[in-house]
Amino acid sequence: MGVSLLFLALGGTLLFYGGDWLVDGIQRLAVEFRIPLVIVAFVVMGFGTSAPELFVAVQAMLSAAPDVAVGNVVGSNIANLLLVLALAALIKPLAIASDILRVDGGAMLLAALSFGVVVQDAVVSRTDAAILLLGMAIYLLLRWHSLEDEENAETNGTKGLATAIGRCVAALIALPVGAYLFIDGAVGLAGSLGISEALIGLTAVAIGTSLPEMAACVAAALRRQPDLILGGILGSNVFNGTIVLGSAALVAPVTVADSFIDYWIPIMVVASLVSLVFLRTGFVLSRKEASVMLVGYAVVFLL
Repeated sequence: MGVSLLFLALGGTLLFYGGDWLVDGIQRLAVEFRIPLVIVAFVVMGFGTSAPELFVAVQAMLSAAPDVAVGNVVGSNIANLLLVLALAALIKPLAIASDILRVDGGAMLLAALSFGVVVQDAVVSRTDAAILLLGMAIYLLLRWHSLEDEENAETNGTKGLATAIGRCVAALIALPVGAYLFIDGAVGLAGSLGISEALIGLTAVAIGTSLPEMAACVAAALRRQPDLILGGILGSNVFNGTIVLGSAALVAPVTVADSFIDYWIPIMVVASLVSLVFLRTGFVLSRKEASVMLVGYAVVFLL
């Protein structure tokens, strides 16, 4: 058990810092190459903070642990909304633009519903994976098309390019190593404690891989940047339900346990709906609504 805990801690640390380095590096590159800020928020930041989930899910399938792969995606999406988004709103109520809610919020809900439909036969096949990846590609094309008339982001000079590249390289080394250690530790811990891999995936692995989102969103909340928070969360959930799950299924068809189909995936869909409804009320996520979400997150794991 001691070795498993050590691997879990080391893997989680590498995932946390790797995700943070990747987001920071890509953001710096976006500034250098004049990519619009909203692209950073919805695409780059969303994908960057989903990188740990991607590496964990793929490594889980290489390790023949499909419950960890599915639990990682579902648990991360639930945690992103009911935990990370709620914590950010407790720091500073989040205002949201109607077009962001319509386009990216709608994409998040569609990804969650598609996830639920795909797993009804208890397996995510390579054909399912291709459909999910195609859906993600269509979303990115539509998102890019919606930005055609927007101005490019302002730049702060050309310094820091080497640092940005260095952080990206370091992240791409840290993430797969961290994923390997984290999965190995999680599976080992599950065996030692007699806990199912599904529960480990839904809790320790999911929260661990959500740490980059949490760190980025708390920092953005302190800097009063709600677009980055919402872009990161909504984008991350879309990536998790399409690219992350699809990539895992490309490695090997992912079998889905009944507990996910009957309980956890419906919870993920409900969490998506509730979050969007709260964001729609006045186009602000208040501290009161955030508190309800946090209580809901705790209740979900107590039932």
